[in-house]
Amino acid sequence: AVVSTQSTGDEMSDSSDSTPVPSEPELEEHSFYLELLESFRAGFASRTHIDHVMIEINSSKHAYNISVADTLMHATRALLEICPAIKEFPNLLQYFAPMFSKLASDRTSQFVMLEEIQTWALEQEALGDIQKILLVLYRQGILEEANILEWQETIEDNVKSKIAVFIKWLREAEEESSEEEDSEEESD
Repeated sequence: AVVSTQSTGDEMSDSSDSTPVPSEPELEEHSFYLELLESFRAGFASRTHIDHVMIEINSSKHAYNISVADTLMHATRALLEICPAIKEFPNLLQYFAPMFSKLASDRTSQFVMLEEIQTWALEQEALGDIQKILLVLYRQGILEEANILEWQETIEDNVKSKIAVFIKWLREAEEESSEEEDSEEESD
């Protein structure tokens, strides 16, 4: 018998050079992120009341069956992605602050947000911006001092060095506030 070496076109291609096909949940999560990103851009550009943006995001979250933690993770990334320059971040956050105050209302959610900021900064090679981002989130009351201080104990040295001035400032502010509380208690 003679074996044909001609290709019929029906053979499977070599799988070693193909990329893995994303799973259905991964595709849904990516679609959710793209919707969230568009909602952020459109909402901010038109200054739609933030409650309307939150309703749209909540609807998408339920449609795609996305957890609250994953919603916060994607929302944090979207916020950072739509910011044209770090100097614009305070203005951008002022618009989105009510939403992030609700999403990052406890220790666990704030750690999710902090981790996503760190991941984004490492991926974008934007570690120089991380300190300003944290300061703005802290001043807006979205991130709590205790959570930032606890989180920074767990991060890599290259990130820690970029936020050292901010962490020192937080610790000094914490010490001053506890000294003031002590002196008020003594005078009572």
